[in-house]
Amino acid sequence: MSGIDQQRPVKLRGMTWSHPRGLDPLLAATRAFSDQGVAIEWEARSLKGFEEASIADLAADYDLIAIDHPFMGKAFEQRALQPLDTLFDTSWLAQLRAASVGPSFESYVWNGSLWAIPVDAAAQVAAYRADLLSAADAEIPRDWNAVLALGAHLRTRGQWIAVPTNPTHLFLAWATICHAFAASSTRQADLRPLWWTDRGIEPALGARALGVLSELLALSHPMSWDADPIELFEHMSRSGDIAYTPVAFGYSNYARPSAGLHPLRFAGVPSAGAEMRGGMLGGVGLAVSHRCTQTEAAARFLKYVADAPVQRRLYADAGGQPGHREAWTDTHVNAICPHFFAPTLDSLDASFVRPRVPYYPDYQRDGGLLLHARLKNGDEAAKIVAEMNALWMHMRRQSTG
Repeated sequence: MSGIDQQRPVKLRGMTWSHPRGLDPLLAATRAFSDQGVAIEWEARSLKGFEEASIADLAADYDLIAIDHPFMGKAFEQRALQPLDTLFDTSWLAQLRAASVGPSFESYVWNGSLWAIPVDAAAQVAAYRADLLSAADAEIPRDWNAVLALGAHLRTRGQWIAVPTNPTHLFLAWATICHAFAASSTRQADLRPLWWTDRGIEPALGARALGVLSELLALSHPMSWDADPIELFEHMSRSGDIAYTPVAFGYSNYARPSAGLHPLRFAGVPSAGAEMRGGMLGGVGLAVSHRCTQTEAAARFLKYVADAPVQRRLYADAGGQPGHREAWTDTHVNAICPHFFAPTLDSLDASFVRPRVPYYPDYQRDGGLLLHARLKNGDEAAKIVAEMNALWMHMRRQSTG
């Protein structure tokens, strides 16, 4: 088989995150690909570990790494990954770019090279329990004023809206509300929105978004302050006290019918004007570490798992959230996972990209902790934004020397 001894398969080590969406489709793809002379041993880390892990440390131990695009600048600085442009045919990469959901493909391009292949697409979206909204005679909110009105209405019934606002996701929700109220959704050359300047987030915009977020949290279930999206969706699917969340990274698993659970439905994030704007881009790419010597085998697996036929059948059937547009529009995928892919595709196409500079992951971590403490303490919005921007500038100066 093309230079590979089928009796002694190439062995690779991979790292992903420990959720069915992150692990199960890669295990299924690995089993299906095993007859190609490649054996991959996958390990998994928590969502928090996925969001905050050191790419350099992972690259020292694993060949394949499931990676979040905000790490691109840091990974480049650490020389942790191998550029993928030379491992794939340019025509295939062009096809993959065209088939990308939203700016997923471009989010893995840094300093002129591609560093990961998008296999999973996600963004912040809204989620709701249709049965609870119907019982409350309520509709899906289309704008942020309607979200606050829904929250007040649900409280009269002993129910809640909610937002996953542990430190990391509080910060991410704040950024998406900033994007909703910004004067422009224009992207800069490095893909981040115009309102996220070199000196941080526009002060007036940041303060306005914090005001909306404070009102939102005053109406939100108490679990919100400590929850990530997975914890919130688990609660919503098992309990009857939270009917709606306006902003959380989408997980298609919770829209799939499952015994004993209430399936969730998903929609775009609320708007603040006539223009439809998406939430923050998430998703996952597969990268090849600097330690990997079997790059030909690694590239063949990446191409296999990212191609449309696998994405819209095996990957989706195994519980994955595909990154290929053909899967998002596929009849079968939308049948096994109703009320997720089709209703949120436009929102993902309108999603925005976080900064990917080397210091961004540390800023997201430390800024989230700072924002969480200050907002919970009831500090003045303008002072919080000033402190957040001071932290941004401090980290920028440290990074640039």
